Amino acid sequence: MFGSLKSGSLIYILNKGENPSLAFGQVLSVSAPRAKVGSQFMPANPLQIEQVVDISVKVGDDTKTFSNVSANLNIVDTGNGGYVISDDKNAITNEVERLGAFSQNALDSIPYHKKMVSACKQMLLNLNPSLKKENERDEEIANLRKDFSEMKGMMAEFAKMLKGASNSSMFGKE
Repeated sequence: MFGSLKSGSLIYILNKGENPSLAFGQVLSVSAPRAKVGSQFMPANPLQIEQVVDISVKVGDDTKTFSNVSANLNIVDTGNGGYVISDDKNAITNEVERLGAFSQNALDSIPYHKKMVSACKQMLLNLNPSLKKENERDEEIANLRKDFSEMKGMMAEFAKMLKGASNSSMFGKE
């Protein structure tokens, strides 16, 4: 529990941001527990008020401070830059596994979503005939541009061949 941390304790810091990573930090200091200000917490026992602490942690050459961390928990999503902190290896391991499974599920659903996008586009075209005509026109223009580009390339190649043939015949006459 964060409220019982001591200086020198190990803290696991999971960065869930753009470049996910796990760091190990050493607690430098922990503030005394205090009541959480402005808490929406409604305990079953009105005499029980949520306690929070501020934790200062050394990570490599840096010092990070995590404020208003629930004192009675052992893993917290800080809401501060996408960090999850824990003083419990099992809790952070479970969080890493959960994040990995979530992302794997997202990757596994890509084929479904590609089909859904394609189907929705087709449904919209069926619902809106003018959109269908615009789409067909856009496809036709794209095909014409492609054909024109191919013809342009073939003409350039043909011009090179003609130039090469005329240079060869010119040297052949001498």
